[in-house]
Amino acid sequence: MPNTRLNVTLPTHMVDDIKALYGPRGVSQFLEEAVREKLADLKKQAFKGLIEGYRATAEETVTTLKKFDPAVTEKRDV
Repeated sequence: MPNTRLNVTLPTHMVDDIKALYGPRGVSQFLEEAVREKLADLKKQAFKGLIEGYRATAEETVTTLKKFDPAVTEKRDV
């Protein structure tokens, strides 16, 4: 997977802590892991909201679709 080089500004104490945990050349690794985790959480929340929305309207959707049953036949392209 291709990489993109960024210029990121962080507070010095954060960078010092990252380097203490990951080594002086581990800042990129740490940031990649942190971003991956944050994006996964955000996507999970977004999908959870969509699923809750679909569930909330499911009964209404089924009721509406049943109104179209008489119009749907095997002979007709739907």
